[in-house]
Amino acid sequence: MQPEDIVRSGPNQYICKEGITRELPAFLEGFKHPVIVTGVKSFAAFSNHAALPADWKVIQQKGYSSLRTIREAAEEAGAADIIIGIGGGTVLDTAKAVADFLNIEVMTIPTIPGTCAAATPLSVIYDDEGNFEGVQYHKRSSYLTLVDPILLLSSPIAYVKSGIGDTLAKWYEAEAIIRTTKDALSIMVQSGLRQSVYIREILLNESLQAVESIEKGEPSPALANVLEAVIALAGTVGGYAGRYGRMAGAHAIHNGLTFIPETHHVLHGQKVAYGILVQLALEGRTDEIRELLPLYEALGFPKRLRDLGIVENIEQAKQKIAAHACKPEESLCLMGTFSEADVVAAIESLE
Repeated sequence: MQPEDIVRSGPNQYICKEGITRELPAFLEGFKHPVIVTGVKSFAAFSNHAALPADWKVIQQKGYSSLRTIREAAEEAGAADIIIGIGGGTVLDTAKAVADFLNIEVMTIPTIPGTCAAATPLSVIYDDEGNFEGVQYHKRSSYLTLVDPILLLSSPIAYVKSGIGDTLAKWYEAEAIIRTTKDALSIMVQSGLRQSVYIREILLNESLQAVESIEKGEPSPALANVLEAVIALAGTVGGYAGRYGRMAGAHAIHNGLTFIPETHHVLHGQKVAYGILVQLALEGRTDEIRELLPLYEALGFPKRLRDLGIVENIEQAKQKIAAHACKPEESLCLMGTFSEADVVAAIESLE
């Protein structure tokens, strides 16, 4: 059985509560050697919010969640009996992969609501230059995931918007895969699809209020709803629906964009948001593109290649994106058969 055929429901334990990360040591009383995997900026943000025992080892990651980075962090972790990932998606993916490599528990604490990495038992792997390589599925889910809205109030607004863009794709990709399949769908697959409907509803209706809360530095019900949709609910779509609820066209376009150096400064969710539009254009769903454009304008999501930093060698860029997206092992094939010319034409229609 393939990993994407196994239902993965999310963290073993999950708490979303204001100030909960300040209670972190109390959750680790049964462990003797906790090791933290974090980033430089993310650890600074966490340290400004909560204190940690002085004897806990801290590994600060720089760069991408590459196999080299994971291997080196695992060696440095030594006799750890639990890894605590504190950071954004790249850091949390590294922490989860390190724990899987060492065959120990992992705890996740997101410092930005950029992806659902805190709640999913898998890691997205890149090479050391930031090019997408694949996905690792792990043996364990998170031992405990702590979501602290007060900590997340310090998130850079760009990462909040990126998380919204990445999560918005859950409905569009799951719906496209499920709509085009001829398979009989299990109750869990249908549950994953219904979760994606709920997520889309939250994001379309409450994202702008959540962004305003971050800008003001004030918690709000809308912010809490968007945080949990991005961090926790998003993981249940693919967790329940398996191969029917995972990445499709939008992420295939994102993955192609990672091979264009000009886009390396663009956050993951921004590229995925652009990928949603390309996917919809591929399917000829122009009315849905028009429905999304006001939200894209309000959140500053990319709508054209120049919004992604691609202003030169445009023809080569389109071909490179299309060539990668149409590879047999890419997720675009899960929603139908498309040629490189189809992808190029979809990109040109958006231009």
